[in-house]
Order: sequence, then structure tokens, then C-alpha cells
Amino acid sequence: MKILGLLLLLTFQAKAFQQGSENEYLSNFDKIIASSYSAVDDLSNDHNPAPPDLIRNCKNSKNKPVSNIVVSSNSPFITASSVSIQCGTDSVCIVPDGMTLEMDTDLNVGALIVRGSLVWKDETQSNLSQYLCAGYIVMENSGSFIMNLQEKNGWIYIKDNGAVHPMLRTRAFGASGTHNSLTNPSVDINGREMVRTWSLLSKPFLSGESSLKLLHNPSLMGWSVGDRIGISPTEDQSTGFGQTFHITGINSDGTIFLSDAASNDYTADFVPPLVTGREPALRSAEVVNLSRNIIITGDDFSHMDCTNGLPEAVPGEQTSTQGCRCSGYRSKCTVGLHTAQMHGGVTRIQNTRIEKCGQRGMPQLQIF
Repeated sequence: MKILGLLLLLTFQAKAFQQGSENEYLSNFDKIIASSYSAVDDLSNDHNPAPPDLIRNCKNSKNKPVSNIVVSSNSPFITASSVSIQCGTDSVCIVPDGMTLEMDTDLNVGALIVRGSLVWKDETQSNLSQYLCAGYIVMENSGSFIMNLQEKNGWIYIKDNGAVHPMLRTRAFGASGTHNSLTNPSVDINGREMVRTWSLLSKPFLSGESSLKLLHNPSLMGWSVGDRIGISPTEDQSTGFGQTFHITGINSDGTIFLSDAASNDYTADFVPPLVTGREPALRSAEVVNLSRNIIITGDDFSHMDCTNGLPEAVPGEQTSTQGCRCSGYRSKCTVGLHTAQMHGGVTRIQNTRIEKCGQRGMPQLQIF
């Protein structure tokens, strides 16, 4: 028992970091990120590849916005193509109250503030894939972000370009009302809906095989050729390895054909009560659809040097809204994108993938 406890402890320490383990955390960071899947970096994804212009125009852009531009139109509506003429990558682009921005094409700006509305739907989008790129995207006052794509692909890309919002700060996507007011900013994002996003193997899936069958029909669940799926390990005591595949074909009988062969055996055991005299038992590998047609992503994580003397956001937490605050256990902060809702309003994000998200050493923004 003592040996087992030691093994479990060593396993835990190898996969997690304490707050004071900064050197170990930083030295392992690149390895951890390299083993994490990122849709925007997946060049083999033929089903929903990142638009080439997104990578060319948005990734690693350091063009910090230096001016605010309030867009104008002769009507209450303005298209993304018209906004791109008025705003550039060196400006904070502001959609004023009473105006609706219709996302008809790609849009790349320094940062985006929406006080009116942004509408992004299959009907407004002209191409199969489209992106919105900015250092931050924030709905203010009673601004709204309405996105619903069922047939097309949408990418929201948050740049690490130095843009800083007064409330949500850097690399933010979300909504910020006014404290102690009746403003209600909102975000409503809905990607391709599936009847089910996961199922179970209906028969064992063995090493070397490149097709599998599930308890549920993939076509009826809404799964498609090109989707990326993952299968969980079924070894004893949580050992073994899962595996991911892309769907290359779906038969009418529900058979799913895969891009690669299985590297391990995956169990599907069904024990009826008549055999055991007890309750029926089901032990079968879970299979999950990992693909989403709306992806919120951005530049890679960065490590920021700390600054002495910054004011604390919350007394005792040793973090600051003004940047990376030095402490006895922190010399650097890790910064990725983040999503947040502050001071009223509603955010609903579903059927969507969010990646490159998270921050270490920076204060966590509270969601209301």
C-alpha cells in the first residue's frame, strides 16, 4: 500500500505544479503545449482548416493600435467589408450604439469595441470560412455579439498585439457593462449543433483496426466526414492511452472509417443480468466528437517578466490588474487569451472550441 501511495504521489507531481514550482513549470511548459492539440495549428485538418489569410495577417502581429475610430454609415447597418476600409490594424474600431455590424467577410483590426450589435450568421457570411481578428473584442454598455453558424466555419482570433482594454485588459474576448448601472452587454455564440457529441463502442476496437461501430448512429448524431474524434482508454486503474482520429467515411450501417489504425485495444463489454444473476454491466470506451465549426483562438502563450510595486487587485493575492506583479514565488506570468463577462449582462457560448486560453499570475476576471 505504501508503494502504491508513493507511485500515485510521483504521478501527481509529474503532471501538476505547485504555486512555488515556477522553474519546473517554465522548463516543462513548451513540452506540455507541444502535446496539446490546437485546431489553428493543425495543417492536416482538411475539414475546417484555418483560413490562410488568418495565419498570414493575424498570427504574431505586433501592430499595437494607437487611435480610436468610431465607424459611420448612412444607415443603421454596416458590413465588415465597409468597416475594414475605415479601420485598420493600428486602430481600436468602435461600433457605436444603434449600429449593427454584419460580418460579411474577414475583418482584421487592432481591437474591436461593440456598443451596438455584431451579427454573424450563415446568411451574412459570404465564404465557407471567415475570421474576425483583433487584440481584444469587447461588448460595452448594452452591446451584443450574436453568432450562429450551422453550415459554415467561423474563427475568432485574439492577437497578442499589446492592445489593452480598460476593464478586460489584454487578449480579451467578452463583455463589460458599467459598474452599478443597468447596462446589459451580451455574447451569444452557437456553433454547429449535434444531437449527441459522444457515444460508446458497441463492439471492441482492436489494435490495427481502422473502423469502429458505436451504440448510436453517427449520421443521426450529426457527425460528419472530416470530424476529429477521440477514444478513451479502457485499461485497468486508469492506465493506457487514448487516441484521436479523423473520420474518413461513414457507412449506412453506422460503421465509421478512420484516418489511422488503432494503436491499442479498446474494450466493449456488455454483461446481461441473466448471465451474472446481478444487475447488467456496461464497460465500453467513450468516443467523443472533438470538432467544432466555431473556434476562438489566438497567438501562442507568452511569458511576461514581472514588475515590482504594482498595486494588488485583491489584498493578499499578489496579483495586479496593471500587469504581472512580482512576488516571492513569481518572476514571470503566463499570458494567453481569456473570456470574461463583467458588470451585468449574459454570455452564452456553446458548440464552440476555445483554445490558447488561460493566464498564470494575472488576476482572474470575475464573471457575473
